[in-house]
Amino acid sequence: MYKARIMVGVLAAGAALGALPAGAAAWADGGSGASPKAACWTDAKIDGKQWVRTFDKAFANPNYLKCGSHVGYLYQGSNYVFCKKWGQEHSGEHGTNHWWLYTDLDQGAKRGWVSAYFLTGPGNSDDKAVDVNGKTIKTCSKVY
Repeated sequence: MYKARIMVGVLAAGAALGALPAGAAAWADGGSGASPKAACWTDAKIDGKQWVRTFDKAFANPNYLKCGSHVGYLYQGSNYVFCKKWGQEHSGEHGTNHWWLYTDLDQGAKRGWVSAYFLTGPGNSDDKAVDVNGKTIKTCSKVY
């Protein structure tokens, strides 16, 4: 028990200094191992919102490369997104899309990446991502 407390203290100090390998911060916070969020999570700078419509409940990933398991959902209907990033292909019966949209989620984690595959409306088709006004969704200016 005493060794575990020392290890958690060392890991917490490393997390504060940014010197931990991916996944170690989750363990330092009391987790039992590397979490998908700690190992794969990618955030983006928020520079405003653009409104979109989704044709179905869309799953969200911790990043645009589909690393880790789903972290939540964006419900069907009107939603806003912050920006887009080119990433892992998502395909289905309605086409293929490589754009991933950073947004606030309706269920699960606070934020995540949803494939532009789920967008509906004029101008949205294979590898396109436009808002409800037909404007191209802006590319994320900073991803970290």
